[in-house]
Amino acid sequence: MNQLDLKPDWTRYTWTALVCAIIYLFVQVLPATVGSFTGTGTAQVITKQAAEQAAAQFIQAQFGEQPISTHTVHQSDSLFYGYLSKEDLLEDYDKRYDADFPTDTFQVTAKLPDESRFYVYVHMETGKVVAWNKPDASIDEQLSADQWQDEAIAYAEQRGFQSGSLTVKDTGVSDVLTLEVKGEQAHEANLTLKIRMIQLASGQFAVAEYKPEFTVPASYTSYVKEQDKLANGLSLIGSTLMSFVLFVLAIVYAVLYRKQTSFNRGWLLTALFLLIYMANNWNMLDGLVANYGEDENAFLYAVTGMAIQSIITVLLAASVYFSLVAGDGLWRSMGKQLWPRMGEAGYGQHVWDSMKLGYLIAFILLGIQTVIFIVLELSTDAWSTTDVMQSPYNFAAPWVFPALAWCAAISEEVVFRLFGIGLLRKWFKNAFVASLIPTIIWALGHVTYAIYPSTTRLIELTILGLLFSFFFLRYGLITVIFAHAVLDLIMMALSLMFLGSAGNIIIGLFYMVTPVLVAALIRWWANKKGRARDITAPPSVLQ
Repeated sequence: MNQLDLKPDWTRYTWTALVCAIIYLFVQVLPATVGSFTGTGTAQVITKQAAEQAAAQFIQAQFGEQPISTHTVHQSDSLFYGYLSKEDLLEDYDKRYDADFPTDTFQVTAKLPDESRFYVYVHMETGKVVAWNKPDASIDEQLSADQWQDEAIAYAEQRGFQSGSLTVKDTGVSDVLTLEVKGEQAHEANLTLKIRMIQLASGQFAVAEYKPEFTVPASYTSYVKEQDKLANGLSLIGSTLMSFVLFVLAIVYAVLYRKQTSFNRGWLLTALFLLIYMANNWNMLDGLVANYGEDENAFLYAVTGMAIQSIITVLLAASVYFSLVAGDGLWRSMGKQLWPRMGEAGYGQHVWDSMKLGYLIAFILLGIQTVIFIVLELSTDAWSTTDVMQSPYNFAAPWVFPALAWCAAISEEVVFRLFGIGLLRKWFKNAFVASLIPTIIWALGHVTYAIYPSTTRLIELTILGLLFSFFFLRYGLITVIFAHAVLDLIMMALSLMFLGSAGNIIIGLFYMVTPVLVAALIRWWANKKGRARDITAPPSVLQ
């Protein structure tokens, strides 16, 4: 008996997808589009080359030295940005303070002729140098505490701050003067200035470090740390360890059910996953560099981290492969075909119709996800912040990033739906329980994202995961892979398009239609091969 012959109500799916797409468009896309393309009169983001030029000119003016090399990454004060987001102060802060104290900057690391480093922070829109630090600046003589403090306060006054508004804070750092600026605050976050003065061989004073920043309340910092600790614990125990258990079980069940499936299946999907994931690992190298801030070994640590991540990626690919084999064997042993084979009669049409249904499901899920976020924001005061690891400005090639959507679609639907549900469906007869457990494991893998409280994504993705499970059980693996890919492609392609250039917009639109191209290619190839067998495995969308 064919297990995939249930036909969906095309009209109902289409109208539901249309309504959900409108919700997503008006609540999430249009506000972001206005902010990215029209903004409030703000300029476009400058290039990294322009930031490096501004930094080099500044270093020349400050210390009379010319950098021998520069490297630029996007840097962000994620703690403060999250505070502004939580208190709904982003727009007000942008108007009052962004010109002089931006939350996001280009961090230019300049290497000087003496092998020392100079960190310069450049405004991403105006090209203005807003902060800097020369950690190992040399001095010819030791200044008295009173002398360098007086010089630091005098410099603050040159920057436009009134002496009466400056209060010295004792931070325990002997060579850095921290000044709190009275009357300059964002809610309960107070503006502070970190200034370090040195005396050059010429006898002149120079500012080796100048960093204005808003200090968030200690209670907020403590809360974020607790949430990060919770998220890391949930991710490690609930996702990483359980995913490893699933990997081992996939190997075991692939061997046990080898007669119901074939080890020749799944190589193409696995290879596609590995290729794209590996390319994106190295594409995100600068994000890891930015994550280490001003550490002089940041690049070495980042490369080492990426090398380790590459090894992990190979293991993930192995998990995908064995989950494909084991999952297929499990379902076929239960008399169900949720992953039809190339060459079966109707396979090309199965893929084509799965793609069409996948688009509709993706729009439905985007709308539902938007509603979930609204409800969680109202009920839990959920907020998000920045993550330099995920910043498109830290990608070597931003246009590569959206391809990662295919990795997520393939790996997550294969491991947690095809194999995860198949395994637990074998153990438990209840389909809901069989779907819930792998869904929670999947959701726990996303709790470390920069959204607070940390359980926000757990709730959101548990709901979405159960919906994916429903569609998987009803329409099969290929349909949910397309649905998952379309959903992620839309979000990732939009982030690329919001960078603003015509090329990025065209590439983003191309990514959004890649599922159509993939399905068309597979259908053409399947029809060309024309190898029909006795069984037919169309999805429930055949008419």
